[in-house]
Amino acid sequence: MNNQELKEMNQNRTVPIFDCSYENYDAHLEFYTALGFEIVYYQKSPYRFATVKSNFTELSFYGVKNLHAEEGRGGCYIYVPNIEEVFTTLKKNLKKHYGKIPVKGLPSISRLNRTAEDRRVNINDPSGNTLIIGEVLGDSTSLMQEEEEMLKKLQTKFEKLYKQSYRFAYSKEDFRAARNLMEAAFGKHSENIPNELYYKARVLQIDVFNTLGELEKAKQITEDLEELELSIEEEKNLTEHIERLIELKEEIFNSSSDEKG
Repeated sequence: MNNQELKEMNQNRTVPIFDCSYENYDAHLEFYTALGFEIVYYQKSPYRFATVKSNFTELSFYGVKNLHAEEGRGGCYIYVPNIEEVFTTLKKNLKKHYGKIPVKGLPSISRLNRTAEDRRVNINDPSGNTLIIGEVLGDSTSLMQEEEEMLKKLQTKFEKLYKQSYRFAYSKEDFRAARNLMEAAFGKHSENIPNELYYKARVLQIDVFNTLGELEKAKQITEDLEELELSIEEEKNLTEHIERLIELKEEIFNSSSDEKG
C-alpha cells in the first residue's frame, strides 16, 4: 500500500457492519456483487466476515447462525450527490446478473422515490438489511415541517390520505398501512376528485398492491385506470406517473408469468 492509499484509508469515514446469514453467506455476498460492489475482504473461518465496496460506499458483514431475514433490523442511510446515476447503474447491474430486477421480497430494490426531504431508493438485502441511498433536497427538519404544514392546508380528506399513504409507502416502507389508507380514501372520500390526483393515487395504489403481491387487485385497477380519459395538459403533467404505470404493468406481468411457471 502506497502513502496515498494509506492516507485515503485513514480519512474520516464510517463502515457499517451488518449481520448476515451464516448459512447463506456466499449468496448474500453474491447479491452485492450483482449490484456492482467489489468484495475487498473475505473469510469463512474462524468466523464469517466480509467487506464490499463500491464507488459510493463500503459495507461489512458478520455471519450469524440461524438469522431470520424477515426480522432484519440493520440499516443505514447513504448520502450521494447523484442519485439518478447511482439508481440507473444499480438497476442495470441487477438486470444483467439476474435477468430481471428484483422488486419484491428479499432481496429487492425499490423505484426511485421523492419524499419531502430527499430523492431515494431503498434496497433490502437477502439478510433483511435495508440500505437507503438518497440525495437530499435541503434541511430535513425544515422540509418535514413544511410538509406537515402543507398537509394541514389540504382542502380534501382524499388528498390528505393520498399524501399520508405516499409517505408510508416510500419513506417508511409500510406498504400495508399505505394500502389501508388508500382503500379508505377511495371507499369514503373519492367523489369529485380531479383527474390528475385520481391518476396519481391509483398509480400509488397499484404500486402498493404489486409490492404486497396482491396482483389481481393491481391488474384490475390498472385496467380501470387505462380507461380514464386525460386531456393533453393532464397527460403532460402526469408524465412521470404514466411512465411509472408502464413499468408497473411490466412488473405485474412478469410476476404473473413467474407464478404460472
